[in-house]
This record gives sequence, C-alpha cells and structure tokens, in this order.
Amino acid sequence: MHLKLNDESSPSTVAGTTATTSGRSSWDGNDGSGSGSGSRPDSLLTSSTASLQPQEPEEYSRRSGPGLLLFPGTAQRNPHNTTGKTIAKANDDNGTINQTAPVRSIRSFRRPPLWQPPSKDPRHVGKGPEEQDERPDETARDRRGACLAKVQAFIIEFLQGSSIHGFIYLAKLGLNFIERMLWFAFICVALFSIISLSKRTWHRFQTSPMVISMDRNKLVWNTSFPSLTVCPHKRIDELKVEEYILTHPEQFESEEDQEDFRDFIVKLASLTYDNLETLPLNKSYGIPSSKYLDLLYELKWPFEPEISSGAAVKMFIYETQTEFGICHSVNSLVARYNSFDYWRSGDWSLMDHGDRVTVHPLDGEIYAQIINLSTAYDVYFHGAGDVPSISKQRYTFPESDYTTVELIALEIYTNEEARAFNTKQRSCRFNYEAEDMLTVPIYSFGLCLSECRLFFALRVCGCIPHFYRNRLRNGRKLPVCGLEGIGCLVKVKREIISLKSDKYKINCNCLANCDDSNFFVQSYRSRVWFLGANLQWGIIDYPKMQLRRDVLFSFADVLVYIGGLVGFFLGCSALSFTEIVYYFTARFVRRMFFN
Repeated sequence: MHLKLNDESSPSTVAGTTATTSGRSSWDGNDGSGSGSGSRPDSLLTSSTASLQPQEPEEYSRRSGPGLLLFPGTAQRNPHNTTGKTIAKANDDNGTINQTAPVRSIRSFRRPPLWQPPSKDPRHVGKGPEEQDERPDETARDRRGACLAKVQAFIIEFLQGSSIHGFIYLAKLGLNFIERMLWFAFICVALFSIISLSKRTWHRFQTSPMVISMDRNKLVWNTSFPSLTVCPHKRIDELKVEEYILTHPEQFESEEDQEDFRDFIVKLASLTYDNLETLPLNKSYGIPSSKYLDLLYELKWPFEPEISSGAAVKMFIYETQTEFGICHSVNSLVARYNSFDYWRSGDWSLMDHGDRVTVHPLDGEIYAQIINLSTAYDVYFHGAGDVPSISKQRYTFPESDYTTVELIALEIYTNEEARAFNTKQRSCRFNYEAEDMLTVPIYSFGLCLSECRLFFALRVCGCIPHFYRNRLRNGRKLPVCGLEGIGCLVKVKREIISLKSDKYKINCNCLANCDDSNFFVQSYRSRVWFLGANLQWGIIDYPKMQLRRDVLFSFADVLVYIGGLVGFFLGCSALSFTEIVYYFTARFVRRMFFN
C-alpha cells in the first residue's frame, strides 16, 4: 500500500503521518533497514519537516512500538544522518517526488516500556538473568535517588528554619563552599566546648556534689555520748572447763592432755589477729572447728558488769562478738547484731535498738560508770553507730583500779537533702544502706572492714576465723579455720590487719558513716580501788564546732550550668531541642511518607 499524493493534500497532514510512522520504527529498535526498498535511513521528522516518505510494509508496521517524544529546536542530531539532511520519499503511480528539507536540530529520548515485563522485551531475549534484571535495578535506584532527594530537601529546610545559631549558614543561598566550611568549623568548636565542659560538670556532680562545712552554733545541736566496748581478759570459767574434761574422758588420756587443753581453750577464747601464733596447733582434742564458738560460749566466764549514768536516757550494755573475742558494748546501735544469740537464731531482721544517748552543754558534766568488772580489761572508744576495730587504739586497765577517762568529741552530721544522692556521690553510707553487707543487716564502717577481712581470709586460706559469723545472708555457710587454717592465717595476718597487700588485690569499698562520731581520749587517771575495777568516762569540755555534710552541687545546678553553656555557645534553649525532636520524628515521617 502506498501513499498517493493529491493536489488537495496539505503538507502538514502528510508530514504528521510520516512522523508517526517513523517514530514507531525508531521505538522498535531497528537499524533502519526496510524490506523491498534497500537501505532506509533512521531519520526523525517533525511537523516542521515538509517531506514525504513512502508507507512501510505491513510486517514492519506490526513491529512498530510507541512513538518518540520529539522536541524541535535543540542542538542534538540523529547519529545516522551524516549529510545533515532529512530526505522524504513518496511513491505513487505517476512518479517519485524528492524533496530536501533544510537542516533542523532536534532532541529525542526514549520512554522505557514500563508496561512490558522484562522477560518479554525483544531486547532481553537471549540475555542472562543478570542482564534481564537491569531495568528493575534502575527503577530501584531511581526510587532511592528520589528518597535521598527528599531527605536532602528536608535537612535543608530544617537548617534554614532552626532556631540554633549558625545552622542557617550551612544551607543559606549565596554562600560559597569556603564560607559554609568555616561556619561548620565554628559549630563543631562550639559543640566540642559544650560536650567537654558538660562532662566535667557531670563528673563533678557524680563524684563530689557534697561539701563538709563547719558549724559553730553549738547550742542548737546535741552531742552523742561516747560509746565503748569492754573486752575482759578473763573469759573462761575454770570450773566449767573441769566439768567438760570429766564429761569427755576419751579425749584426755593423760594429765598432760588435760593441762594442754586448759591452755588451748584459754588462748582460743582470747584469739585475735595479733596473737594467732600463740595458739598451739599440735592437737584439736576432737573439737571440730565449726564448734569452736559454741564451746567458748559454753565455757565462758560470767562477766556481768553494771552501768549507771547521769544522763536522762538509760544506757544498756550488750554482749557482742568482736574480732577480739567476747566483749560488751555500751550505747551502741549495732552491737546486738553481732551477738551470739542473734547469730544462732538465724535472724536477719532489724531490731528496735532505740536512739543513741545524746547530751547538751546545758546538761552540765555527764558521766557513765561500769562497776563490778572484777578483772583486767581492754577498752575501745567509738561512735554509737560503729564497732571496735583492730586498727584503732585500745586502752588496757588493771583489775584493781578505779579509772576515769575524759574525752573530746568531733561529730559529722549529714543534711537530710543528701539522702537523695547515691552512696558514690555522698562518699558515705547511712546505717540502713546495707545492701552490700552479707553478715549483718545494718551498715557501719567497722562492720564493713571486718567483713572485708573475713572475705580476704577466705580467699587466701579457704576458711574464716571462728570469731566471725560463718553463715551469709544468701544462705551460704563458710568453713571455719581449724588448726591448719589458723597456721595459714598467721602468714598473712599483717596484710589482714592493714588490708594492704603487694601480692593480693584488696578492694573493700567501705565508706564512712554519714552520721559519725569520733572520740579522742583527752586524759585519764587511775587510782587503787578496794571494791575492784571500775571505769568512769564522760565529756568534760563540750565540742564548740560540728562538721556538717551539705549539698553543694545539686541536679538543678547541673541543669543550669549545662543550659548556660548551650545558650552561650549555640544560643539555643530547651525548646530548640524540642524542635529537633519534633522535626526528626513527626515532621520527618509526614514529609517522607505522607506528602
């Protein structure tokens, strides 16, 4: 079928028809070769090209795809047209008309056939799977590119509208690259300064937010009365020892064994870290190490002193187990938790021990007295919330003297506001903060040191001395050192006492008591007394100052300090950070997925 040119036909109509046919041929991807007419140039026609072209055969027409998008007036040429001319032919029965069109620059691009699956595309026939997936990859890249473009536009919008100083210059129009980099460097320096100074502020808040100040208003506080622990030298009743020997004849075959047992049980009752090497280690007399403490309380000497005081509150004396053996404590809040009866009952509850005894300068001279001691004794002065420690000084008095001891006091009181801080910030513990204690349900600095020595002895020698509680809060029962274990303790006793070692790592993590009382012996005097050993002690000169632990740097101060840094370096406030959160949450989701 051929296109017949009539006189009445308009050139624009013919040119439009020819352009459509040529577009279909070019979209199909042919190189321009037609059937029956020789070599056919791959030319592009526009409506401004007044050329005629013969109709293609029917077979070629069926293979034609959608047309090209043509844009006249551009500077791109058809690569197949080397002469710079576009030739159109028209054949009919009368002859052939050849017209040469003027050279026109055009621009064209192909629209991909998105409606066809890649497997049916004629250009993908015979290609591998990787080449056939090239179009979907291009589509995915296009989508990623569009997503990145949205993110970039969103960030630019945030920078231009942010209330933080300096951000606007990172996206402001009219600035060159060097100016943007300078502003970016300024912002980085500001951020580094804020972070560095804020870390120092936070470290100060975590480590030293408290301050110890001096309070001299002595008429508004009460002073704790000095507490003490008395450890008698005589601890074994000879009559009970003889009775024990008679009831266990199989353990004592000779008189020498009985005499050795008397010496053994007396030294065992007075055993402490200072005299571990004095205990005979040749024979145990059939006594298991776990029964040492039971035997000592069974054979103990009945030490029952009496106490009197001029204070308005009555003071009590309690029997307690210490690192020095069986002792008695006065005006102590923690002594009862180390009593043998409390250990044997398996109790871990807190007891109602009442308040500590306090005195005031208006009360005058207040003394307390222990009478009927009937033996020589050692005395340890300490606060009401503490226990005697082997590292503290002790005083020894004979059994026939009346001794008077005068002390001075220095107290540290912690403000109630400090209870909101943790122990690391305060660098102290209250007596109810005993979550790390495993042998007692209450905390004191002395008890913590004793427990640290216990676990150090357990780690080095595999057992603990008998004067400790051998059952922990978690139910674990610890082995008690026998003769062989005590021989091991002798080798490391100096390290146990000082809790310092070059060979072993010791970390007790014991903090001071938040409310603590320290007493120092100012003077003491003794005179012979025909009624036996008596001890009198008290405060002659009331303290004129008190140390007070107050909050110096609270969390509100941290917020003010860091807020001032942020405002000084970046000029923003808390609402600026709220704006950042809003932008990158709600607004970001709406812009990326719903716009």
